Amino acid sequence: MPRGVSWTSLWPALLLAACSAVNAAAPSIQLPGTRLEGLLSADGGVEAFLGVKFAAAPVADLRWRAPQAVRYSTPVTEAREFGPACYQGDHIIVWYRDLIASFGGDPASISTPPVSEDCLYLNIWRPQVRGTAPLPVIVYVHGGSNRGGWSYEPNYIGENLAREKVLVVTVAYRLGAFGFFSHPDLAESNFALLDLIAALEWVQEHIEAAGGDPGNVTLVGESAGASNIAHLMVAPRARGLFRRVIHQSAGWAISDRVSREQQLASGLELQRELTGAAGTLDDLRNVPAGQLLAAADRVFEDAFFDPVVDGVTLTEPVAASLALGNFPPLDLLIGTNADEWLMYLDEDANLEAWARENLPPQLVAAVLAYAEQEPDSRRALDRLITAERFVCPSLYLAEVVTAAGGRSWGYYFSRQREGDKAASMGAYHGAELPYVFGTHDAWLPTVADDEALTRAMMVYWVNFARNGNPNGAGLPAWPAYTTKNSRVLRLDREITDIEHPSRELCALLQDTTGAPHVDD
Repeated sequence: MPRGVSWTSLWPALLLAACSAVNAAAPSIQLPGTRLEGLLSADGGVEAFLGVKFAAAPVADLRWRAPQAVRYSTPVTEAREFGPACYQGDHIIVWYRDLIASFGGDPASISTPPVSEDCLYLNIWRPQVRGTAPLPVIVYVHGGSNRGGWSYEPNYIGENLAREKVLVVTVAYRLGAFGFFSHPDLAESNFALLDLIAALEWVQEHIEAAGGDPGNVTLVGESAGASNIAHLMVAPRARGLFRRVIHQSAGWAISDRVSREQQLASGLELQRELTGAAGTLDDLRNVPAGQLLAAADRVFEDAFFDPVVDGVTLTEPVAASLALGNFPPLDLLIGTNADEWLMYLDEDANLEAWARENLPPQLVAAVLAYAEQEPDSRRALDRLITAERFVCPSLYLAEVVTAAGGRSWGYYFSRQREGDKAASMGAYHGAELPYVFGTHDAWLPTVADDEALTRAMMVYWVNFARNGNPNGAGLPAWPAYTTKNSRVLRLDREITDIEHPSRELCALLQDTTGAPHVDD
């Protein structure tokens, strides 16, 4: 295994809740060709297998190719260190450090992981006591605008979630121009999706050996991770690889913000910049990763790194597949946070200017009138952006899944941390993640109400992964989302079902086709 990231060296603050040094009775998983040897948690309750390669390194001639099968070459493979993060800039580290500073914490408390193109690794957490029945499997796909992020960020550590008798897998995928790239000499464009499919295929082949149920896989993702999952829902190559989806804060996934034609133009521009007018794709494959990343940051500065219709991984736009019901029935748990965009807005943000720039002219007057109900213009703009980009398309996705024969459950996460610093950000983008994984950072003000909500959300998420229904004994009832019942579960100090606060706004934003308007 290439030099990776030690659990103990990268996240020293997590040591008390994480896996300890390996002992003589190290946990293991027998795979064809090798035995994985992992770590046992400090209390002995959870086993972890870190940095497990699920595909060959996509380097040199394999850059911008579908991931190739991995071949394990040694009888024993140590799975005690995280692999490197996929090649990226400082996008996510800057985001974390700004957030930590906003809460009054030390921005240096988060470490930058090493990066590499050799990054197709996954991590597994499982309870040490498992019984004889296979465990439901949660496969988590990280966010980061498809420009950054990694599978072992502090809030993606699966130890505490695994304690709920579920097997947790976190996966990596190529990012930025390494994962989303079009070229006339390439059939595929969506290498990141192909990486995720390869990881799911690895799970299908090997997770039973780890104690998991390959027939009961739930894909979970937040932000860009959830957007990628929405594309996998309609991708022909992904059919049969998962049964359920938990989709957190990524409604824009259905908007098809970028086309293959746009990506082709950018791909050729990148080639010209790095290899000259006579350069070829093979020349571009030989450009060092750091040089390629620097050039891509310029060429793709204003671009979205989203999957595109390439005729291979995706055969039609996501919105078309959803409208036509061209996806298999599945169970869906979906929702958004109350204040997804608030932390990104300046104090002098202009609501009217944004509406006129981003909405169809016929919607502007009615939407501005509706926004006057909110006395704070910054919060009014956040509510509008949160509804338009996150809430409305998410509710639409719940509706089409139900119409296609699946089951949907909607949530509205509105818990705001205690204190004045938290009040300026509200229930921000990503705020739900420490509750889902039970990983509250030391810099987050966490009180008894947060611990109670954490316990409830972890059980809801695991119940859904286990049987497609989040409800269970001792929990407030969560109604299914149907055409006759559009209520969602509010996750806050008090947990209760409500009509979504933005439901009326979504009705205003609805265009003449019946689908929500999504800014692209």
